Amino acid sequence: MKSIFSYLKIIIFYLLTLIIFIGSSAITKQSPLPDLLTMIVASILTFILIYGFVRIDKSSLSQNGLGYDKKSMIRFASGFGIGVGMVLVMSSIVTIFSQVSFVQSQTFQSHTFAVYIPLFLFIALREELVFRTYMLWKLKANTGAMLALVIVTVIFIIEHLVGGYSLVDALLGSGLGAVLFCFATLRTGNIALSIGLHFAWNLTHWLFGFKGNTGFFIETVHKGSEQQAEIVAFMAYSIAMLLGIAIVYLFFKPKNKKLT
Repeated sequence: MKSIFSYLKIIIFYLLTLIIFIGSSAITKQSPLPDLLTMIVASILTFILIYGFVRIDKSSLSQNGLGYDKKSMIRFASGFGIGVGMVLVMSSIVTIFSQVSFVQSQTFQSHTFAVYIPLFLFIALREELVFRTYMLWKLKANTGAMLALVIVTVIFIIEHLVGGYSLVDALLGSGLGAVLFCFATLRTGNIALSIGLHFAWNLTHWLFGFKGNTGFFIETVHKGSEQQAEIVAFMAYSIAMLLGIAIVYLFFKPKNKKLT
């Protein structure tokens, strides 16, 4: 009975994070920067929600992936550096093995950074708060680290499918990303590393034009080679993600050896 109640709390927690996100979007949709403000409001309210559930459980923030110590900023910065490197590896593979080139955008304006840098930071923060704090650690306590990682990854994939992602993009793209971010959190005991990874991946991905060619570069695929470029891009993405997982495994000692 206690186990059933525990799973029920996880379900309620996740549903409330969705309500928070939808509500935040509705509140800020008329603002000058609706996407950014939505993520800021959603992140703040999600943190408050986590704090409430942690208090109900008579637990602590540090036991739910939100601990802060002298290594937290180092982990965040390390995650950012690894994330940038992963995108560079992916971009290099794409340009070498397919007919894709990256050229500087003629319409890009530097003030765009003032919007997109905080936007991608809060996107990463909101998703890490939802998926890699209370939910992940509560599941870990109930099922063990490996099954908790799998369950959170499946939920992450479903949310992206509902958000309009294709099946392949959700399974491979969001799925591998979720594995990396969950593993980084379980490995270190908090979300500092995973936030850095997530933030850097999204930001650098945008810079290279992978998000609708709105970044500093424009991704150009030579006519007639679209299918080949798509296959190579998925392979490059997979290699980059597996590289990220390997780096986290090799260079970050687990806070608790039972975690990984």
